[in-house]
Amino acid sequence: MKRPLVLHHTRQLFVLLAGLLVAPALASAAPIPSRGATWAQACAACHGPDGQSQGAIPALDSLSPEDFRAAMQAFRTEERQGTVMNYIAKGLSETDVEAVVAYFARVQAR
Repeated sequence: MKRPLVLHHTRQLFVLLAGLLVAPALASAAPIPSRGATWAQACAACHGPDGQSQGAIPALDSLSPEDFRAAMQAFRTEERQGTVMNYIAKGLSETDVEAVVAYFARVQAR
């Protein structure tokens, strides 16, 4: 039996928020490469492992660094609407965004 869509998204949101609560403590003193990997784990809750989404949520592994930065900025300014991305983008520092951009650039290079 297929789960109701709301329940599925609620579970994903819970996992994402739990990751976002833990990640700042792990990432705050971490060098940029490990900081990006830490944040990418939070991204995986919705966007899939290494940003390789298999569903309706956009994949991150195919975004250029410029497109990734632009998307995050658009979410921050609410120029682009999302279910939770507006809140997430506003909660990340510029250093965090750059760390995630760098992480996914390395994923693409593999």
